[in-house]
Amino acid sequence: MLIQFEVDNFLSIKDTATFNLESIQKDENSFKSLNYNLLQSSVIYGANASGKSNLLKAMKLMTSLVLNRADVKQSADRLEHNPFLLNSKTRDTSTSFEIIFIIEETIFRYGFEYDNKIVYSEWLFSTPQKGKRESKLFYRDEDEFYINSTKFKEGRGLGKVTLDNHLFLWKCDNANGVISQKILLWFSRFNIIDGLDNSSYLNYTKRKLNDENFKQNILNLVKVADLGISALDVYEEQMSDEAFNKLELPQKIKQEIKSMGGLSKFNTVTQHNFFDDDNNNIGTIDFDLEKNESLGTQKFFALSAPIIDTLKYGKILVIDELDASLHPILTTYLIEMFHNKVLNVNNAQLIFVTHDTNLLNRDLFNREQIWFMEKDRYGASDLYSLVEYQEENKKKNIEEKYFQGRYGAIPYIGQFSFKGFSDES
Repeated sequence: MLIQFEVDNFLSIKDTATFNLESIQKDENSFKSLNYNLLQSSVIYGANASGKSNLLKAMKLMTSLVLNRADVKQSADRLEHNPFLLNSKTRDTSTSFEIIFIIEETIFRYGFEYDNKIVYSEWLFSTPQKGKRESKLFYRDEDEFYINSTKFKEGRGLGKVTLDNHLFLWKCDNANGVISQKILLWFSRFNIIDGLDNSSYLNYTKRKLNDENFKQNILNLVKVADLGISALDVYEEQMSDEAFNKLELPQKIKQEIKSMGGLSKFNTVTQHNFFDDDNNNIGTIDFDLEKNESLGTQKFFALSAPIIDTLKYGKILVIDELDASLHPILTTYLIEMFHNKVLNVNNAQLIFVTHDTNLLNRDLFNREQIWFMEKDRYGASDLYSLVEYQEENKKKNIEEKYFQGRYGAIPYIGQFSFKGFSDES
């Protein structure tokens, strides 16, 4: 479970931004874990270019760095580093990430400060439950490398062999450290996807159709969405020699691929009922998902497997532009799945960015679940929660007040006029 995420000096986020999933209210949209009351979903609003997506990118980059997806091995390798560039001080300084989360019966607080060449500091603390004293498991900076030899035995002797551009957590994981492996496994279950680009998770959903149980759950969800689909299937299609030869790949790699059987792709078939002139059902007809179905249907299908997987295994799912190509009723239904105690028995969490203001209502979210992102005149993004605003009138619509600018985080449109054109066409 995720409790809190914090980032400093990343893209448009100049100063520290803190995103918190802890809840004071105890309602159907929250759950309890180790004395924490945590939200099962949270939404972020803001104008275009306000920095909403950058917060999600920060989560994604921290996850990528922790899991070493760039495969940093040597001291000369560079870490991905994207500081705030609109300020003379921050553009040449380090970025920091910190995250607080729960694994089994322990609360962990882990973070690091770095640039593209050096990890300047890194820390890991643990707590048995909220309100108890934290234990420092390890801490490193340029002057100190502390390892708790009692509570973090897996780190003993590894500090001296950790490169400046490596996370100490990697070294402990490579040494089969129990705690570090649990933390890396937790990060692997923290999934961030782009709602505007279906390709990556569309392929994931296609692969899941080969699992009969998962396939049935996907079909059930698609049927609930009333998309007119009665059945789903997937088949593997070999890439033609003509298409393969057009690929811009070195000849040596092409030969290796051919020796392994060539390339193939998964195609998804959706089945629809077929009718005669009197509207009698006389059979079914197959559609190619990507050729014959709408963008909304493709998007809903692509999201189905990540959402089912997240709910089933109690993971964390972060989606940028959840509402893109989806009807507001479908978007609402997907969110309500996370609020449903029968479906979400493992306390999965959903975090998403949207422009769909239809969702700003008290029937779907409480005030703690709603966040805003706004950029100031200097190009820096500010993150804040709706709870920071006093609720003067509970009956007044949150969406209406948002459009009135009561919470900020909306675009302020100026007056456009043509310049430099003559009156002649």
